[in-house]
Amino acid sequence: MNYKLLFIPFLALLWSCGNSPEKDAEGTADTLIYNVKKFEKHSKTCVKEDSLCATVKFEYPEFASPEFNATIQKELFNIFHDENDTTKNSPKNFIELAENFIADYDVKLQEGKDFVNKANEKNEGGFLANPWYMEGYNKVQRQTDKYLMLHTNTNWFMGGNHPISMEYYYVYDRKTFKRVTLEDIFEKGFDQKLLTIAEAKFRKQENLKPADKLIEENGYFFENGKFLLNDNFTLTDKGVKFLYNVYEIKSYAAGITELEIPYDDLKGILK
Repeated sequence: MNYKLLFIPFLALLWSCGNSPEKDAEGTADTLIYNVKKFEKHSKTCVKEDSLCATVKFEYPEFASPEFNATIQKELFNIFHDENDTTKNSPKNFIELAENFIADYDVKLQEGKDFVNKANEKNEGGFLANPWYMEGYNKVQRQTDKYLMLHTNTNWFMGGNHPISMEYYYVYDRKTFKRVTLEDIFEKGFDQKLLTIAEAKFRKQENLKPADKLIEENGYFFENGKFLLNDNFTLTDKGVKFLYNVYEIKSYAAGITELEIPYDDLKGILK
């Protein structure tokens, strides 16, 4: 198999305990130990010899807890694995994920070559295909006494008009290693209050008037024109930051949208 597994030590220490996101905002010098691991695999079938091959690259942190590492890696696998594709099992490791991707590429590449050869038998060559690639970079963004924040950048191309790039935030409890949800950091019944605060912030950021509708004619993809928050959030030193990926609430050309709500604006609903 043509893959590489590299280890890069990354200096850190151990944990302590913490309080609310706001009180925990300054970060901590007492951090969890982890190593940065890299995985890379290439297709042996190339458009041209030694070039334009399918490539898979991943970079991710590895901690002392095998269970936590499995959780982190599964989150990364889920980004790239299509659960609706019943022809493939959910990958158990990076090798399986890479081999599934490369196998699909090899099939498509051969189909393309066969099509061109049949259509233009007297003029061999001339086949052009862009190489596929799959990349995921999962990095420790920040640590506080209570929380560990990860930030994942993903890029992939499987043909089409353009590649797809997505970003994801993950917040974990440093003591239990469980993923933190909005329900964990906000008081019970926070939903509507948070939506009201967030929509006001969003409209100000987008230079929208209160009467402006969040509909496709105005460049937004909110269902029924109703503002909604997602679960793609992180905790910064200033507030709670949400991230909408391309196609989620705007067009591909508009790129990602970030919405950071200061802790001061969330007083009364934060735990």
